[in-house]
Order: sequence, then C-alpha cells, then structure tokens
Amino acid sequence: MDNGREFRVNIWDFGGQEIYHATHQFFLTKRSLYTLVADTRKEDTDFHYWLKIVELLSDNSPLLIIKNEKQDRHREINERALRGQFTNLKKTLATNLATNRGLEDILTQIKFDISNLPHIKEAALPRTWKQVREALEEDSRNHISLEEYLRICSKNGFTLYKDKLQLSGYLHDLGVCLHFQDDPLLKKTVILKPEWGTDAVYKVLDNDDVSRNLGCFNRADLEKIWSEEKYAYMQDELLQLMIKFQLCYLIPGRKDSYIAPQLLTLNQPKYDWDESDNLILRYTYEFMPKGIITRFIVVMHKWIYQQQYVWKSGVILNKDNTKAEVIEYYEQREIQIRVTGRHKRDLLTTVIYQLDQIHDSYNRLRCSKLIPCNCSTCKNSQNPHFYEFDKLRERIAYGEHTDKCDIPPYNTVKVLSLIDDVIDLKKFTKDEQPDIDRQLNKAASSININIEATGSKTMSEKSEIKVGDGSTVIGAAGRDSNNKNLEVTLNESPTEKKWNLSNKLALMSIIATLFVGLGAWLFSGLLNDKVIEWFSPDPATQQEQLDES
Repeated sequence: MDNGREFRVNIWDFGGQEIYHATHQFFLTKRSLYTLVADTRKEDTDFHYWLKIVELLSDNSPLLIIKNEKQDRHREINERALRGQFTNLKKTLATNLATNRGLEDILTQIKFDISNLPHIKEAALPRTWKQVREALEEDSRNHISLEEYLRICSKNGFTLYKDKLQLSGYLHDLGVCLHFQDDPLLKKTVILKPEWGTDAVYKVLDNDDVSRNLGCFNRADLEKIWSEEKYAYMQDELLQLMIKFQLCYLIPGRKDSYIAPQLLTLNQPKYDWDESDNLILRYTYEFMPKGIITRFIVVMHKWIYQQQYVWKSGVILNKDNTKAEVIEYYEQREIQIRVTGRHKRDLLTTVIYQLDQIHDSYNRLRCSKLIPCNCSTCKNSQNPHFYEFDKLRERIAYGEHTDKCDIPPYNTVKVLSLIDDVIDLKKFTKDEQPDIDRQLNKAASSININIEATGSKTMSEKSEIKVGDGSTVIGAAGRDSNNKNLEVTLNESPTEKKWNLSNKLALMSIIATLFVGLGAWLFSGLLNDKVIEWFSPDPATQQEQLDES
C-alpha cells in the first residue's frame, strides 16, 4: 500500500455452473472484493443475476466486471444502466488473458479497490489479532479443531472466549478461514483452507454416478468420492456441512442414502389433485436467486409424499392427512402453493415459515407474499384475486379493517379474515405480525376514556393505568373548578366482545379510579359551597346594612 503496509489477498474461484449456485450461500462473504469474469465470445453472461447474488449474499461488497476478450473480440456492456441498479459496481475493465493485454491495469485497479475496503483502511489490526492470523495462514493443515484454535489464541495473548470467537468471525468474513459459529457441529471445526470445503462439495455434485442417479448417493459412494487422505477423517463433517447448508438430505427409511435435490429430474410426475376447498398462496420475487426450492425440499424432506413426488422445481408434501403442492416457476419469478386436506392451515403455516426462513438468509431480498381473496366469488376458485400480505398489514396499521375484491361484483372482505383463513396467527412468528398483534389486542380490549373538565384552574390530580394493549389511560380529578361537568366515554369495539382476566381487572381499576376521583371532586365542590354558605352574610342582613348606611 502507499503507506508501506502490506496485506495478503486470498483468492476464491467460484463455479459459475447452475449446479454450484446453491453452494454460494455460505462461501460468499462480507469484507471482500468480487470480480465477475465474462467470456466475450459466448455472450451468455447474466450480469444482472451475478450482480444481484453478490448484493444479496455479501452485504453489497464492491465488484469489478472483467471482460476477457478472447481473440480480441470486443463486447459492449451497458455499464451506466448497471451502475444505476448496483451501487457496488466499481468499474468495467477489458483484457485478453491469452496475451495479458490490459492485465496490468486490472491488477492496479484490484489493488486500489482492496486497499479502500473499510477494514483495510482502518487502523492496523491489534498485535494479538495479527499474530493469530499469521499462525493460521502459515498452518499447512486444511482444518483444526475449535479447541486447537482457542489454544492458538491463548498462546498469542487472548484471554476472553468471546474475543476469540469475534476474531474467528472476522477472519471468516475475510476468507482467511471458515468457522460456522451458528452450527452446533460445524462450530467445532475451523477450516483453514476454504477451498478444501468447496472442492469436497463440488466432487459430490460433479460425480457422474451421482448425476446419473438423479442426485442419489450413499455412504459407499462418498467413500469413493472422498477417498483422498485429506478427506478420510472428515467425511462425517463434510456430509453434515452439505446437510446443514441444505445441499442434500437423508432419505427417510433408507439407511445411509441421500439426495442432492439440485440433481433431481426436471420432469414433474403425474398425480391426482383435489381442487375443491384448497388454500392457495403465492410468492413473487423482484429478483429470484436460484436454489430456493431445492433448499426448501431439503428442509421439508421428511414429509415428501411417498418419498417419490419430488422433482427439481417442486414437491408434494403429505402430513396429517393433508397435502401441499409447492412449485417454483423460475422464469416467472414465482413460487405457487396449494394445500388440500384436513389440516390445511397448519401445513400452510409451516410451509410459509420455512420459506421465510430461507428468504431471511439473503440480504435485501425483495419478495411479496400474496394471499387469496375469500369472498363468495373467489372462494374455492383456483384463480382468485390476490392481496399483498404487506399491504394488508399496512391497512390494519392504519385502522382500515376491510378491502375490496378486484373481481366483479367487487365484494367487501375483512382484512383479518383474509389473513386468518390462510395463516394461523397464533403460530406465526412474532416479528412477522407486530401490527396484527396490536390490532387483535385492541379489538379484544379497546377502551378509550376521555375526561373533559373546564374551569378556572387546571386538572391537579391524575392517575395512570396501563391496559392490555400497552396504552396509558389517565384518570383525573380537579378541584376549585367553576364547571363540575365530567364526561366519561367508554368505547368498546363492536366487533369483539371477548375479555380476558387482565382486561377485566384493568377495567375494574379504571372504574374504581374514576369513582374515587369523581367522589373527591364532588365532595370538594360541596365542601366549598358549604364554606361559602357558612361565612357569607344572609341577603337580608346585607340589605339592612345598606339601609343603615
């Protein structure tokens, strides 16, 4: 660097083939510079897709586009349009890697962008951090145990366990090592050579026998695939890594047999489907990363119908006499869900939860959850009108409890009914429905107490009571007021009459407070009147005094 500091660059080469896309989720990291190398002869590079993937998985790390102009074949790229969409795109550069034309300029740009990464521009690492990093980089092994990593930290001046984990997380982001701290098994190992892990996964996905068997493999296959000594004692961990990151699953009822769903057949199997009384839901995506449906298949694999009705872009689930059809339509950027059977809402709630968990693993992923209309026209229809779930939540937040169907005769529908028909609100995650919870509480116990008092002096006594929805009710009693009119209004929601014990106790406390305040107020007023009566002269006496004067 210009200031004389030296730094080491770790370079990872990611496979661009579609079969590898599901692996990118745990190898694309933050605090990195990305280069997208495009072959100008093929002209098939999907720039938008790769820029989006880097944006979603790496927390918007900077990126360079490198055009490899083989045979000096030039290719135009609408860089201005791409920059308008992706703020992390730094520059587009051209080279011919066969002759190294333009390579020097590319290396200069890479050095410049790396030196301007936030963590590089910051002050140098603490001495203890640097010593641990150097010790790990100089270690020739592919992996070490967590215990050994902690010993290295202790040897180099670390004392607190949390500081040691903070460093491993930092080095993970840099690509120096891989340490998946949030996984119960994988956190026990620190992978010193990340390419060791990626190569092991690619060996399984690239294997001809596994591909011919449509993604099916067993332990014996893995022993052949991972026969090299560097994998010999870590096969269980490598397999668990693939399972934990939703790259394969154990087939229920078949010992030591697994499936990598990204290698499943493209052909959707034939099956009968009862279209009456279905629950339907859709997800639409502004941008749809590849691998969502295959990850979902891994998560839900125990409920695959007869362990047969599954293909690369869809699955039929069967649980408690209820079936769910979940199909990805990638070209339409959509996932469609239909559920039929005895416990439709319960199964659909589970499906939604698992898909949302996958969505949350991406940064900035924008998708809409579409809920079907339940009016008399749309009920039991396979093509109902759909409402955006977020829009329904917004209506609730603003106190709008009804909406209109967009299909003639444009029936009015209740918003909470739309949601509750599809999603069991009691089982749904709390962070998904804060506004719904608030409105349900208010519907159950909505009491507004308005106390109005006018007079020569302000209200001088007040008491506050917290009620079920978290709001504060203020009871007040005023003294020395010329106007003793007290107006109390209880507004109860006409649509909900259910009260729990806490609501009832709150209401009783409010009423008691009001009576005490009212009693004090009236007593004060009566007492004032009586005092005035005692000390004021009789009107007749006043007249006598005037006559005498």
